[in-house]
Amino acid sequence: MDLPLENRLPEKIASHGKTWGSTMAWALLMVPRDRRKDAFLFHDFCRYVDDIADNVVLENTRKQQLLDLWLRALEMPDPGDLPEDLQQMVERRDLDRNLLNEIILGVRMDTERNRYPFFDDLKAYCRRVASVVGILSASIFGARGEDVYLYADSLGIALQLTNILRDVKEDAAMGRIYLPLEDLERFGVRESDILESRHTPQTTHLLNHQAERADSYFAKAEIAWSEMSANQRRLMRPARLMSAVYRDLLLQMNRDRYDVFEKRYRVAAFRKFALLLRVMTARK
Repeated sequence: MDLPLENRLPEKIASHGKTWGSTMAWALLMVPRDRRKDAFLFHDFCRYVDDIADNVVLENTRKQQLLDLWLRALEMPDPGDLPEDLQQMVERRDLDRNLLNEIILGVRMDTERNRYPFFDDLKAYCRRVASVVGILSASIFGARGEDVYLYADSLGIALQLTNILRDVKEDAAMGRIYLPLEDLERFGVRESDILESRHTPQTTHLLNHQAERADSYFAKAEIAWSEMSANQRRLMRPARLMSAVYRDLLLQMNRDRYDVFEKRYRVAAFRKFALLLRVMTARK
């Protein structure tokens, strides 16, 4: 997606080239037709701001300037500075602009730090870039309520932790280590082991610890899911597919003893389709 070179936001945010092969695209196909366009638009917004932080050409100061444009536009009493299609969608779905702010602040963290001393620091990041996305997505789907928000919160952390585990090598290539430094110390792993992709018994234990932590948040999400009404669960099926796919990824990595330095883990299209059918036909 093209990024702005000037100090202004784009007039519209919708992308004409959706990534139909992505898990998110598969999931959003389950959104009711009258809400699907807004769900994809919100996905485009999230991807747009994420692309700013991951741009390998721009300096961090420039990335921060571009992200600050979004923060200022969201904080202004006059919403006219936001892209027109996004602003209309925010009003139509009654989205909390403060939560949209949280997403920007989470993405901005990637331009400000590349290490997380403690898990609580990392959890705050995960909440901003994943849990808040889930909560706002639920509102777009039409699902609201405390159990829905608890589900989105726990699932968001679980998904992001799984992402971090899968992308250890890719993140290290950009100088980023999302694994908490307190855990590296606990398992006797040096930063250079991660940055240089050394697969040792110590790194295996470290990565397994992170996987167990992700699994614990999947379990918390399951508890919230069990408390949701049948209608809430029906509306949240897109999130349910995300959960199924990422749990599959976690299982793949566990079977290989976390060979993340040598292998890029994916869920094949036929497997996603099978999981989609399972979600669509589930009674609970």
